[in-house]
Amino acid sequence: MMSVMCCCCCDNSDDVAPTQDNKSLRSTGQRMQREYSTKLPFTDINLSTSNPLKLIDGYLDEPVLPLEDTLKPFDGKIDQLSGYIKEAKRKCHYPSEHNLTRDESAAIYIYTMQWSDECLYDHLQAAWRSKDRSELKPWFKYLKLFKTALDKLPNANREIWQGTSYDERLKEQLLSNSLPLYSSMGSCSPSEKELKEHLEQNGDTKIILIGYESVNGKSVTGYTANSWEEVMMWPGMKLGVTKYVVDAAANLLIVHLKSKPSEYYSS
Repeated sequence: MMSVMCCCCCDNSDDVAPTQDNKSLRSTGQRMQREYSTKLPFTDINLSTSNPLKLIDGYLDEPVLPLEDTLKPFDGKIDQLSGYIKEAKRKCHYPSEHNLTRDESAAIYIYTMQWSDECLYDHLQAAWRSKDRSELKPWFKYLKLFKTALDKLPNANREIWQGTSYDERLKEQLLSNSLPLYSSMGSCSPSEKELKEHLEQNGDTKIILIGYESVNGKSVTGYTANSWEEVMMWPGMKLGVTKYVVDAAANLLIVHLKSKPSEYYSS
């Protein structure tokens, strides 16, 4: 039996279609052909009930610096960081048809690299989860470089997806009428089908899929260390549920979220 709740949707015509050629989708469950272990970023859901942009208020006032300078606060704190900065600058997508500098392109590339359980991504996500401004302050220069890069890339003109194994607390958070929801910094898949298949292939028998509309997601395909298509979502967009579907037979909950533009915190 299926339960469905619907409400009106807004026009999404302002999105710009990606200009670069679409790569053929490979199985999102495959491992990257790299020396690093692969962790599919689309399964890392960090929705917030308070606006995460308030934690980094002022980061836009930072200068745009070389990648090495933006990550100086983490010298000796992130394993083998200097070597991976060099690798990111060597392997990143440059020259760029979107006019990214090498440092801007490398800022995206290194965010998607995995070389241990303590790579740059892990440290940055831990800082976001702490909800402590003092933990995020050292990241301001890197976030300015990262955001400058994203602003040059095309918007994804489609619903984008994250998914995870079923979690009752997440379900309550998504469907609560009393708690606000804000987007967090994270990666999304443009393919609901590929994401669901990946979760099923990895043994998840009960799944939550979250679709995001009108969140200014940026297509980073071709700029990452991964082989799959990827869309980056920036934090700070207030979200509302437009529809949800409970498919008991398939052990599946699908929640569609859409931005509330008037609630966007612009810093």
